[in-house]
Amino acid sequence: VSECTFNKVNISTMPMFDVEYIFLNIRAKSIGEDIKMNITCPDDGETKVPVTIYVDEIKVQKQKDHKIDIVLDDKMTLRMKYPSLNQFIDNNFNTSDEPESQVQKTFKVVADCMDTVYTEEDAWDVKDYSPQERLDFVEKLSSKQYKLIEKFFQTMPKLSHTIEVINPNTKQKNSVVLEGLADFFG
Repeated sequence: VSECTFNKVNISTMPMFDVEYIFLNIRAKSIGEDIKMNITCPDDGETKVPVTIYVDEIKVQKQKDHKIDIVLDDKMTLRMKYPSLNQFIDNNFNTSDEPESQVQKTFKVVADCMDTVYTEEDAWDVKDYSPQERLDFVEKLSSKQYKLIEKFFQTMPKLSHTIEVINPNTKQKNSVVLEGLADFFG
């Protein structure tokens, strides 16, 4: 991606959904704007139907209830940022000798995605704090506050496309949602 954008785009710090969108569109310009694939019909889980998807129809979908500002209590708000490509790689392909539990990985992702903590009077840029201080902050969140942060991740934008297929055996109409590059190239 960097080479194809003449190094004007730093993909390592971009959100994954932006990297996926750019990559998909570079692929469209170099190979072709249509993607031919076989979709397994959800109604029987077996029948495969050939489909053609056009890249210009695939968009980053944003949910209406998504917010980057999370009100933690009546005084404090946490502004989040999206996980970058580097964070995705670190979280999914950890090469360190120290194994991490899933909870530790999740807390680390949350801590890495914090941007600013603010009140009506003050604001604190989270990058001014050490990774351990950020982790400590995350670990002290109440379950209610943590649920709000989970919602941020669950509703964040994603590369997504819904297609309709008809199972030729059952004549059943199926909606299939494709999300992320793996679904478009898997």
